Parts: sequence; structure tokens; C-alpha cells
Amino acid sequence: MFKNRFFASWLFSSVGMFLLSYVWHGIILSDFSGLTFPKRLFFLLAAVVYLIIGYAVTKCFSIPYLANKYKKKPLHKGFWAGAICGFTIFLITTIVGVSFNTTYTFKHLLYDAVWQTIEQGIGGVIVALAHIFVYEPDID
Repeated sequence: MFKNRFFASWLFSSVGMFLLSYVWHGIILSDFSGLTFPKRLFFLLAAVVYLIIGYAVTKCFSIPYLANKYKKKPLHKGFWAGAICGFTIFLITTIVGVSFNTTYTFKHLLYDAVWQTIEQGIGGVIVALAHIFVYEPDID
């Protein structure tokens, strides 16, 4: 069912998106200084969440519509698979209210949407690169 290529792309994309999130929230925006609970717990939960997001992006990479539309362009396919997941995650987190931001202006929502889309889009590109570079013979 799951092959080495799937696991490699899942792990690499999860780590890549986690690092992008750390750079954005921890270094550029310095959101972590405002945490009200232990940072270790936050990073542990964030790692689990990014494993789930990486799984979703990796599974989304094999959607038949994207596979047909971007048959010869795996990087485009990866970006759009990730972007779909990123925008979906933005919608869910906005509705549930999981965000570092306490004020929701249109500008902040737009920045969040664009960032999530780009971050998961890059995760999708990582999935595509793993699919390109991890050789797996068809044994089926």
C-alpha cells in the first residue's frame, strides 16, 4: 500500500513545512514569544500537526485530476496539491480560531491565507522532488 517514495516524501515535506513555519512564526513574526504554554509542548504538538499536514499533502499529490492535468510537470502538480491543502488548512484554522493573531482584519486574513498556501505549496514541491529522486521499481 505505502511505498518508500510515499514515506520519504511524507517525511521530507513535513520537516520542510515545519521549518518554514518556524522561520515565519518564530523568526520573522516572533509569534512564539507570546505563547501562554510551554514551548516544548507547542513544538511537540506542531510536529504532530505537520506530520498530519505532510500526509495530507502527499496523498493530495496523487489526486487523479492533478495527475492528469500535470502529467509531465510534477513540480507544478506538487505545488497545486500543497496549495489546495494550505488553503483548506487556512479555512479550518480561521473557522476554529487557531491562530497566533488575536485581531482579524482583512489584511491579516489575507496574509495568513497567502502564507499557508505558499508554505504547503512548497511542501507539495518537496513531495514532487521526493517522487522524482526516490527510485522505486514497480513490483506490483
